[in-house]
Amino acid sequence: MKKSLAYLSLLLLILSPLSGGEDYRVESQPIAIEEAITIPNQGILKQKENGFVYLDVSNEFITAVVPLLDHEGLLRARPTASRSIGAHISVFHEQENVTPDELGDVFFFEAKEIRSFTLHTRDGLKKLWVIAVNSPELENLREKYGLAPKLKGYDYHITLGKQMPSAPENWETVEHLSEFNFSDVPTEGLFTEGDFVKIEDSKILSTAAKVNAIGQLKLKGNGFVYLDVNNAFIDEIWQQLPLQGEFDPVSTQPKKMGAHISVIHEDEMIGKEIWNLAEAGEWFSFEVKELRYVDRKNAKGAKRLWLLAADSPALERLRMHYGLKPKLQNHDFHITIGNEQMELPSLLDEDNIDIDEVFEFEPAARAS
Repeated sequence: MKKSLAYLSLLLLILSPLSGGEDYRVESQPIAIEEAITIPNQGILKQKENGFVYLDVSNEFITAVVPLLDHEGLLRARPTASRSIGAHISVFHEQENVTPDELGDVFFFEAKEIRSFTLHTRDGLKKLWVIAVNSPELENLREKYGLAPKLKGYDYHITLGKQMPSAPENWETVEHLSEFNFSDVPTEGLFTEGDFVKIEDSKILSTAAKVNAIGQLKLKGNGFVYLDVNNAFIDEIWQQLPLQGEFDPVSTQPKKMGAHISVIHEDEMIGKEIWNLAEAGEWFSFEVKELRYVDRKNAKGAKRLWLLAADSPALERLRMHYGLKPKLQNHDFHITIGNEQMELPSLLDEDNIDIDEVFEFEPAARAS
């Protein structure tokens, strides 16, 4: 009888899907939604200390449903530990300043479908998976307090987790060179002009040339892709820089990223839905060609970022393989050496950037 009701609910789901203005994708997950329909469809209305009001529902919506989802990459389930809010349905945002008399009451809902959507946050793009639910009772509750029936106009939902890029099993032990090192696909090469200053220093370039110019492609937990290169590009070079102010080299201590080349930003991975980075662990070659610096201003004052500009046709081909522009944010590949504290009147009034991931300057021309 339980199975019959589940299949009947699935049929009704197909015939009468939820409507809404959100930009989402309805995921075909018959096994998972069947399981969701069997979980008790009720919750208790609760409020956090900050004023956020939510319907506390069974954690089975996460613990029992997420393992049944068929998806690419990884799906990091929402935490269900005792210290976390766990599975819930958002009802009133804290900024709406509502403390309903119905706190502690039971409200019912109906699981309708499984959706995914990309959310733009101040921390970057997030690809979320949710169970969309229908709840006239919650709509009536919001209207009772003079608000729109749905929070921010979105359908009620239970967040399951966020989808993240993944790498092949045991990718850290890969020892072979990437095929992109041997491709004849044309590449751009280094820019000859831009918002940077090129420093002629044969001694530093000679030191860099003695370091093995090959690195392993790695994937961070947040989806950021970088080439892990020899720390000697920092440790053996920064003390040779023609410095004028206090210098803070990129840390090469254990558990730090150390010397690296940024390759694909996490927003690109999620935006392009690159969920399986097959090349993770492979080795890519590059050539350090120039010593450069770029001056920037931020709230803490003026800084000069020192870097080694590197040419890597293999990395350009990797990006193009995934439908991306040849270079990250159209900037030359580089190894950031560190920050020099400066006080230069000619510096641009711009925010400083994250030296561990993205280094910004305006390219103007390419080498022929």
